[in-house]
Order: sequence, then structure tokens, then C-alpha cells
Amino acid sequence: MRPTLPVTTVLLLAAFAAGGCSKRGDTSREETTGTPGSAQATPVARSAESLAVKQIGEEGFAPEATVTITGPVSFADGEAAYQAKKYGDATAIFELYVVQRPKNPWGHYMLGLSAWKSGDLTKSEQAFETALSVDPQHMKSLVNLSRVLVDQKRHDDAVDTLTRAADIDPESIEVQRLLGRTYHAQGKTDEAVAAYRRAIELNELDAWSMNNLGLLLLEAQRAEEALPLFAKAVALRQDVPLFHNNLGMALEHTGRFKSAAAAYSGALAADPGYRKAKQNLARVEAVKGGPEEPFEVEKTVKGAGEEAAIAGDEQTASK
Repeated sequence: MRPTLPVTTVLLLAAFAAGGCSKRGDTSREETTGTPGSAQATPVARSAESLAVKQIGEEGFAPEATVTITGPVSFADGEAAYQAKKYGDATAIFELYVVQRPKNPWGHYMLGLSAWKSGDLTKSEQAFETALSVDPQHMKSLVNLSRVLVDQKRHDDAVDTLTRAADIDPESIEVQRLLGRTYHAQGKTDEAVAAYRRAIELNELDAWSMNNLGLLLLEAQRAEEALPLFAKAVALRQDVPLFHNNLGMALEHTGRFKSAAAAYSGALAADPGYRKAKQNLARVEAVKGGPEEPFEVEKTVKGAGEEAAIAGDEQTASK
């Protein structure tokens, strides 16, 4: 790698516009607190309300201050700014870098990624498209271009982009998960379920696909089917409070209020400041119910795994 050349950076701070924050989900908070939107199903106590379910694992970013970079730059300069989460700086650096190295698809890719995280969807889309004009099989550009298109609610275009990616790499878990998310946004439930199941088939430890498929089933009033998915997601990722919270929702929807309370408590153990889990716990603790069928996470996960193995054997035998 070439040595990093000196870079003169001048920051021109601009005030944030009112309401300028991106409407996309915030992964850094979502993966620790389950916000915004919490991507959870409607609580039983508020079942008459409609709740838009947001998909998980996607980042959202507020516009940053205007940045001007002068002088020669290196890829390492931009990468360092990106890793430091100075996305405005990274965007400005990679804008210069792609002028210096227009045939390097990775420069355009990093420009697209940095611009996306800075909230500039137009610049991001253009950069990913340029990377693909240099290298039509650049998988990371295809995958992240689809995210930009989804953020713009251009779901048909996103499906086309992801289909291209799937043709290049049929075993990409990330592509299948994003297809599930996009089909879900289009209201194509069967296609979304198939995509999430394919992602889980490719990687039986893909907790996020399990969570998202569970939410889809919960929306379709199939809470019993959603339970094993949430339970396994919790078993795989005890550190994600959102998974505990969604397991609590599924338990609540099946009338297991005491078990739901335990799941919400698990969410709070992972993140004591998780507001929605606090609200959900308070709600189920107020329910005066009779004896309940016990719910054991480990037993449920094991049972689901055995059923999947049997189904896999039957599928293999039928070929």
C-alpha cells in the first residue's frame, strides 16, 4: 500500500437542518436497544393499533457538516476517516481519490458507502453505479446499492439489483436477507419467507434472519411458528436486547404472560435503559392470569433443530 500523503483538511461547520435526520433505522442503537421502532409486533394490550414493522440490521445516518479536503489523498486516508466514523471527511477524501484512481472500483465503492452513511443517497447511488460500471460483478457495490434503493422506497429496483447479486453468488446470506426485507416491504409475504428461510438454510446461525422471519410470521398471526425462531435468535445472541423483546412479544401473543415477563427481563438485563422492554414488562406483570404452559427456550430451540433436521432428511430423500 502506498504511504499516506499529507492531507490538508478544512472543516466548514454547517448547522443541521430541522428534521434533517435520516428516517432509516439506526443499527448501532437498534442492535443494543431495539430502537427506533423496535421492530416489534403489536403488544397484546394494544392489539387494535397498527404498527409498521421496520427491518433489522440496517443503518441510518444524519447529514454531517460540510467538509472540504485539498491536496493529494490515498485510499488509506479515506479508510481511516471512515473507520473513525467521520463519514463526511471520508466522502470528501474518496471524491478526490476516485479522480486520481477512476479505474479502482473499491474507491467508488467506499465513496458510495461513506456518502450513504452521511445521508447523501443520490451521491451514494451514483458512486455504487460507477463502481459497477468499472466492475459489473462487484458484489459489495450491488448489495449496498440495494440498501440505498430500499431507503428510497424503490423496492422493484432493489429486487432487480439483488437478483443480479444472487446470480453472481447464489449462496450469499446477506443477499437473501436483503431480499427478504425488500419483499416484505412490497407486501410479498411468501417470497419474503422463502428468502429468509434460504438465508437460514445457508447459515443456521444467522440470528438476524431468524428474528426478521419471526416478525413476518408474527404479523401474519402465526405466533406459534415465530416462537422457535425468536428463541433460537436469543440463544445465539444473548447480547441483543431486541431479540429478547421480540421473544417476549411472541410469548405474550400466545398467552404466556409469565414467560413473556422473563423474556422482557432478559432484554433489560442486556440493556437496562431499553424503554420499550420496560413498558412491555410492566404491562404483562399487570395481567392477572391463571396457570400457564411453561416455556423453555433451550427445549424449544432443540426441538426446532430436530424438526429442521428431519425435514432436511426428507427433502434430500425426495430428490
